[in-house]
Amino acid sequence: MKRKCTSTIRAVRVIALLTATLSVSMTISADNNRVEQFAKQSADQNNQGNYSIIAQIGNNNRTHISQSASYQAGNFSSVYQLGNYNTANISQTGGNNVSNVLQMGKNHIVDINQTGSAYRELNANVRQIGNQSDIQISQSGSGYRGISVEQQAFSNSARPVTVETY
Repeated sequence: MKRKCTSTIRAVRVIALLTATLSVSMTISADNNRVEQFAKQSADQNNQGNYSIIAQIGNNNRTHISQSASYQAGNFSSVYQLGNYNTANISQTGGNNVSNVLQMGKNHIVDINQTGSAYRELNANVRQIGNQSDIQISQSGSGYRGISVEQQAFSNSARPVTVETY
């Protein structure tokens, strides 16, 4: 039951993000993106693959996503960049990991690294608003962790934020 509920939640997230992406009337620039997704054979049989959604509006935005699923659970990531010169790097191994990034403004940097078990979710949500914020999140271990960071930097740059859990 838990596994089916998680799949339903992920499907709803994907549909909501796709709807939001398609409803944007501005030009979406997909420059400098790299997505790597790997799944073992049983993950494909159970429709538990990795999913990524990237929406970029602006210039010189960069996204690098690397996801490797375990044998029973996939990972989900979404990146929404509105502005210029924003960078998002996401690395997720294990399974059931979720990352959501919202960058509005310019010169934001986020690095998320999550390694967990296939049965327990690691969750990272980041909102960067304004200019020049830097957030780094690293999680490891068996799961059930959720981290949400919102950083607003309207006057020049914000101090870097680093979160590490093991």
